[in-house]
Amino acid sequence: MTINSSSPSKRRKVFLYAASVVAPGASNLDEFLSVVEKGESSLSLKKSLSSVFLAGIPKFDFSKYKNWLEERHGPKRYTLLNEKSGDLVKYSMGSLIDAINSRPGLERAIKLLDPRLTIQYANGLADLPVICKAARETDAGFFQWNSFWADPVRNEKCKAHLNGESIDNKAPINPNTFPVDSFERYESLKVWNAYWIDQSDLYQKYLTELKEIEVLPVVGVDIDAAKLALIRSKTKARKLLLDKYHAPTPPWESTSPNLLWNVPNVSAAQASMVLNLHGTSTGFAGACASFGTMIDNALLEIQSGRTDLAIIGATDANPSNELISAFYNGRLAVLGESHGVPFCDLRGTHISGGACTWIIAAEDAMKKFEIEPLSVEILGAGVSSDAEHIITPSKEGPKLAIRRAFENADISPSKINLWDMHATGTPGDWNEFNLIEEFAPKSAYISARKGIFGHGMSVGGGWELTAQLLGTKKTDKNTYQLLPSGINPANVNPKISSLNRNLLLDKVVEIPAPEDGLICGKLSMGLGGTTSCVIARVK
Repeated sequence: MTINSSSPSKRRKVFLYAASVVAPGASNLDEFLSVVEKGESSLSLKKSLSSVFLAGIPKFDFSKYKNWLEERHGPKRYTLLNEKSGDLVKYSMGSLIDAINSRPGLERAIKLLDPRLTIQYANGLADLPVICKAARETDAGFFQWNSFWADPVRNEKCKAHLNGESIDNKAPINPNTFPVDSFERYESLKVWNAYWIDQSDLYQKYLTELKEIEVLPVVGVDIDAAKLALIRSKTKARKLLLDKYHAPTPPWESTSPNLLWNVPNVSAAQASMVLNLHGTSTGFAGACASFGTMIDNALLEIQSGRTDLAIIGATDANPSNELISAFYNGRLAVLGESHGVPFCDLRGTHISGGACTWIIAAEDAMKKFEIEPLSVEILGAGVSSDAEHIITPSKEGPKLAIRRAFENADISPSKINLWDMHATGTPGDWNEFNLIEEFAPKSAYISARKGIFGHGMSVGGGWELTAQLLGTKKTDKNTYQLLPSGINPANVNPKISSLNRNLLLDKVVEIPAPEDGLICGKLSMGLGGTTSCVIARVK
């Protein structure tokens, strides 16, 4: 057993070593920064919602990673992931592989540091498209199944009730009393069939025979072989039983097991498997504050001396009709062809999908691999829970996270050069300006980029940190170049304009370079009151 030589009491320098992104209009980091530089909206109309909502649809092709996966795991791994995985896994794996491939020698370094590492991937609402598809499959399976066994042709009690021979006073309303093809008739039919299936003697006979098949045990010296043989024999017996009754597929066989293979922790689990890593891997959910919260967790792990490296990611599924509709009815999403932009009309936001992966590590652990970090040093982070309102936080809750971030970074707010806001293009933008008044000096440039990429429920903070920190470049010894936020100056809300802040709007800005680099702050405020703040230095 080896003992870590680094002292937990000694502050370790932590840098960003690799990053990549899957986002609307961008399938990798270079494309992402190019979209940021243009400052144009990457949102598109959601056709399945009558083309009245804009959404962030990621630019992505999973087949791009086929060779990488097959070189390391054989020809079946890509096919397995492609057929059984939803958006969360595919987007996160794509951004992870791109991040690793961007730095020669990084994959080897990660493997040599194992298990002194942690893998964390956040998601906003799990893989909602997979969940909703499973629900629809189950509903369709029950409708077909119940209709079959409730049919008077094979249900004597239902037949007697309809013929007036034996009236069941507990029976629901006959669906035939409603107009043909009406919604009321369809809903009534579901209730009708669900009632009569329980009255079917024939169905009870089928269930008895089915249970007799399922109760058969695994028997044999070779347990694995016996289990496989039993699965095959039961599958065959169940099919013969269905054929005997001429029955459709049961509802419990109608739902894809892919629902299980896309649980919330699956991105972190798949990352550990595709890289063959044994450090901790966990799924995470902190809503819009997820990325900063995971950075805070990773810094605690690294500074404690327990780990040396962290793979941090966030991933959100392609925005579904259900999610967009829920946001609209929650008065947060915008309807129409014109996109909502932070600081401007304050109408609302747009939902987006994609992923972002960062690989951060302690400088002392990475020196032996001769891999230079990127220009970003993570100085500190802070997290708090507001505990006041599920959507609109108070001032004091987020302020606690910000103060903790400055304390952990050992930086004074007066040192801040850049500050990126959570700003969703709602009235909350104004509240946020008041919130940061004591933390972001008047000289600091304020950015907000949800008008470009929309609102990733967990990944948004990752996109915005990446745009802020890697979109800030040192052009010469004395100058830094800041990429724009895609905000038309003419559209800025007059109330916000009256604050006379240095807003990063629709143009690239050049500013003098402090000798020790630019100090940047990023605030993210999540649904439910979780707030995270990250303080970093761009050299």
